[in-house]
Amino acid sequence: MSHWRLNNPRVSRVKSALARRVKHKPRHAFCAQRAITALLGELTASTSRQFYWSGSSDMAVMSVKHDVNVWCRDGRFFWNDLFQGGTMSHPASDPVGAAEKLNPVALPPEPSYRSQPVAA
Repeated sequence: MSHWRLNNPRVSRVKSALARRVKHKPRHAFCAQRAITALLGELTASTSRQFYWSGSSDMAVMSVKHDVNVWCRDGRFFWNDLFQGGTMSHPASDPVGAAEKLNPVALPPEPSYRSQPVAA
């Protein structure tokens, strides 16, 4: 003999309706993918390097240079600063400011030209 709750058709309909319901984020929710592509647009405008990125709406990562990655999560950009020796953070709503802070890292080092003495 089965229990009345297990074979109740109303309960199974309610459970299937709850399973079909998809919870959407609000339209104004933060999207890390859009923020990282905005930062990518700012960095590619100032350099000719190729950047790689991947991500979703929750978290996105971009490779700026060897050993320098920028990740975006919870409305902020994060990266390890080679010059100051720590993890830097910047609001994701300001990709222009983050690109200015990352610009010395994104640019390849310029070659140094030394003048050689001319043999007489």
